[in-house]
Amino acid sequence: MRTAIVDDAAKDRKELAGYLVRWGEENAAPVIVECFENGEMFLKTFAAGEWDVIFLDVFLAGMDGMETARRIRAMDKDCRLIFSTATDEFAVESYEVASSWYLVKPYGYEKLKRALERCGPAARERYVTVPGRFGPEKLPLSQVAWTEYENRRVHIHFLDGGETWAMMNQGEFAPLLLAHRGFCDCMKGLVVHFAAVEKLLPDSFLLRDGQRLPISRLKYRMVREQFLDYSYGQARGGPDYAGNR
Repeated sequence: MRTAIVDDAAKDRKELAGYLVRWGEENAAPVIVECFENGEMFLKTFAAGEWDVIFLDVFLAGMDGMETARRIRAMDKDCRLIFSTATDEFAVESYEVASSWYLVKPYGYEKLKRALERCGPAARERYVTVPGRFGPEKLPLSQVAWTEYENRRVHIHFLDGGETWAMMNQGEFAPLLLAHRGFCDCMKGLVVHFAAVEKLLPDSFLLRDGQRLPISRLKYRMVREQFLDYSYGQARGGPDYAGNR
């Protein structure tokens, strides 16, 4: 989960960042946290689809948190907004920008947990953002089945049969997936998500949809160990590598 904290109080930023890291560890969903001191600084780097949850203080120097939220919503309708501020006087106004929760400082970890629960699956799903055909595109990792590099772009296949393209080379794309457990580069130009695999064969993966993906002979032993480790974790009821249970 990618989160942004927009708050001009360093102490509050540090405390909230600590809560978020703790939540990620407890939910097997690592959290990436970036902090910004004001709305202008945040909006300079903002891109639709880049953030899952954004925490905003209302009282910011220059552009206040409400105006920052309005500008965010003009560009991104899907990210979750949570206000974290010193008074509840703007709670009603926060609904105008479709905020998910309103935290009044000071608050503890339990209240932060409730706020994230209100965000629903968006707070637990893991995404990577890639350059798509029509601009930045968020890929939900749990839904990726396998990917193939062809014609200088990456063909992405989803578990539900859908597909899309990432306009980037394999060297830039593959590490985005391989940084998460459950993804494996079984062959040059191919990355498979073990959640899509029905069976490991002597030279390939049989996918749940009946397709077969070849496994490099030189990589087979390593790939087999990774797949067995994944399968063992699933059998024990642990979280899968894309953050689902």
